[in-house]
Amino acid sequence: PSSPVCLGSLSASESELRPFFRDHEILAEYKLLCNNVSSGIYVVPSLRSIQVWNGVIFIKIGMFAEGCFKFNLNIPDDFPYSRPSVHFITPVFHPQINAKGELNLTKAFPTWTPRKDRIWHLLRYAKRCFFSVNTFDATNPAAALSVQGSIEDYRQQAKLCVQESIRLNYSENTPKDDGSVFSGKFLNDTQLQIVKDKLYKGNLDYSLMFN
Repeated sequence: PSSPVCLGSLSASESELRPFFRDHEILAEYKLLCNNVSSGIYVVPSLRSIQVWNGVIFIKIGMFAEGCFKFNLNIPDDFPYSRPSVHFITPVFHPQINAKGELNLTKAFPTWTPRKDRIWHLLRYAKRCFFSVNTFDATNPAAALSVQGSIEDYRQQAKLCVQESIRLNYSENTPKDDGSVFSGKFLNDTQLQIVKDKLYKGNLDYSLMFN
């Protein structure tokens, strides 16, 4: 007769394997991102955890033109069954970005379907928000009121955000550990392209960002 199956042991094994399958899904997502990422977005897995991706978005046109906004993308433990979140480290005065820097993803991604909804979809949406000032279901009431009160006043607020983003990226007084691998050294477009090329080849040397 066959040996009885120990449900307790089976459950333990599944629990141990779950992080492995999750990390496999995350790596597959990163490969897809490299092939589909929008221009001006650069993302690197954190040195601390594969579940945290550090990124920066460069804006070339619109109200936030010339801005460089750093963010963290946080991937939940039960990924791909739950939606990741985006948290901006650089302050952004925007109706859909709350005071803590959290991007409102509820309207764009009310549900998250595994292997249909992709992280690169989410990041593409994050960049598009800089060209849209939709106040519907705003999570930053002050920014929404500014837009509704006077779009010109809001443009001035956006310019202040751009100036602050540049100041923070170049300031020697900026904390070296703010949760982003981009904190060690500000990279210009050329340097970021070098990092991106190395990511494609799988031989990124993180010293590029810290020396």
